[in-house]
Amino acid sequence: MANQQNKYIAYLRSPHLVRRFQEACGVKEIKKTPSEAKGSASSDGPVDWLISKTKIRRQLKSSHSAGNSPGSSPEPPDVIECECISLVDVYFRIATELGYEPFYLTFFPVLFWNVDSFLARRAVLLWCLSMYVGQASKALVRWKRPAAPPVIRLEQNSNLETEFGFPSTHAIVSTTVPFYCLYTCFDRYEFPFAVGLLIVVIWWLSVCISRLYLGVHTILDILGGIAISLLVLAIAIPCTNLMDHFIFNNSMAGPAGLLVIIVLLYIYPVDPHNWSMDRGDTAAILGCAYGVYLASVVQGPSSDDLAHGPFKFAVPSLAVVGLGVVRFIIGILLLLPTRFVMKLLCFRLLPAIMPTHGVEEVVKRPLVELPYKIITYGAIGFNALYLSHIVFQICGINRCDFTGQQ
Repeated sequence: MANQQNKYIAYLRSPHLVRRFQEACGVKEIKKTPSEAKGSASSDGPVDWLISKTKIRRQLKSSHSAGNSPGSSPEPPDVIECECISLVDVYFRIATELGYEPFYLTFFPVLFWNVDSFLARRAVLLWCLSMYVGQASKALVRWKRPAAPPVIRLEQNSNLETEFGFPSTHAIVSTTVPFYCLYTCFDRYEFPFAVGLLIVVIWWLSVCISRLYLGVHTILDILGGIAISLLVLAIAIPCTNLMDHFIFNNSMAGPAGLLVIIVLLYIYPVDPHNWSMDRGDTAAILGCAYGVYLASVVQGPSSDDLAHGPFKFAVPSLAVVGLGVVRFIIGILLLLPTRFVMKLLCFRLLPAIMPTHGVEEVVKRPLVELPYKIITYGAIGFNALYLSHIVFQICGINRCDFTGQQ
């Protein structure tokens, strides 16, 4: 039985399986030497607009390169030309951006400012929880990404080769966030559920499949991420009402949340011999969620929290869309200086007061990196909910609640 399970795991982790999927999506690899690549010219056929060529330079482990004698000049690396279908390539490159933090640092403020702060707050906290579990699981399991070659690594990111692959955090967030939003909207809004489900499934599948297409995850990485996300949703959703009650009714909610953040980072698994960005990225996510959490504690229940659905879904008018765009622009103009100022203050003060522990690079010192991430992104999360609400009220552009009042 154990051998059979190991065979299944090995099969799902196989980079050759990922390569076959890439080929099925139209990705082809053409190996040329630099001289051949320099002299090659693209043809002008009738379907050239469908084909894009991406040149990727890498050193192939061939027998002649491995046999170079010491002191001799190494042979130049081969130039690998990858042919891919333009429409497919653009689609999956856009889809994969829906799993990165910059997208969610834009998506969640839009929910707060223009849609429903009740939905946004809960979605942020579940996003944070699922990302923490996913990042910690990567550090514990330590399974590498699919080998390239045979996989064609279409996403060019220097951090990919140092990060672990299992589970896929793209699969985690693309399952947690859209499906939780659909679950909450089902209770709060009257809308065509089939349409909402179709949008969520397209979002989810597009992000998951894009990671296979780009050659950065195996099928097991994706399945593991989906399984972890479903587990987090099953445990967290029944606790959301208790969480809200604690936020709005407990005088120690603010300090308790900060204590949880510190404990989670303290128990986060790290390799003491190899520095990684993973814990810092996790600290940024936890800090962002804590900022939203603290703003909710300070602000108290909003009109969205006090309103009871179901509410009828209506297509927004041009005036509503225009005000939403204005709120988004003003909100972003608040958040960008927040990040700049807090980062500047942290890197001026923290290195001066925190011990170095023998680490020369400032950004790699845990007692600088982690507080900087928590403070900076905590301020962003706090201002996205609290300060922006005050500014919108002053400007007279606050979003109407479900009763039609600002």
